Amino acid sequence: MRKPFVWVLALLTGFGTMSGCDMRSNATEDYLEVIGEAEQTMSDAGFRLNLSYNGPLSMRGKFTAWADSLQQEVPDMVLTSDNIYINYMPEQMGQEKIQPAMMQSNISYNIIAADSVVYGRILRDLLRRNIPFNLNISGTQLELARRREVQQKLMQEALAHAKTKLSFLANGDDKYAIVGVEEMDNTVPYGPEYYDFNRRMVSRLKVKARRL
Repeated sequence: MRKPFVWVLALLTGFGTMSGCDMRSNATEDYLEVIGEAEQTMSDAGFRLNLSYNGPLSMRGKFTAWADSLQQEVPDMVLTSDNIYINYMPEQMGQEKIQPAMMQSNISYNIIAADSVVYGRILRDLLRRNIPFNLNISGTQLELARRREVQQKLMQEALAHAKTKLSFLANGDDKYAIVGVEEMDNTVPYGPEYYDFNRRMVSRLKVKARRL
């Protein structure tokens, strides 16, 4: 009599295991996950600039005098490095007396230019002065309050985009309920450099919903 009892017990156990698998599978199918995205060009963004002088020590004073006057107009201008060095190879040292003409100087500043007009004016002013310089754009800059305003707007648009996807997948606006929203990396797919140099902002949200 024990054998039929053991067989029935095994059958019931197997049925319970299969039922558990079906429940988990159904639970997974009852949820949807989508990514909502929104992007905007920031034509009003300013520029982060790197301005540097790399030349003879004799012209250093001319450059620093101009930089000091510019700093009065652009308060966000910050000195990042200031170096004086000898422009000779190591094997040349000791072969002749060090002269002032051998000395070189390197100075670098970070500057926030509010817009293209400020950037253009700095560039034209430098070209008129006949000073060796490098002027590079290292990215874009947006005033903090304005950045937050745009970020909130883009998040709302990204959520609306996600809802459109959910409505399509669930076959109706009333066929799902959102249970979770997660902000994702906002530099995909191009990376931060693309958005910085192209003056763009983007928002990406992962939205999870339960089917009704």
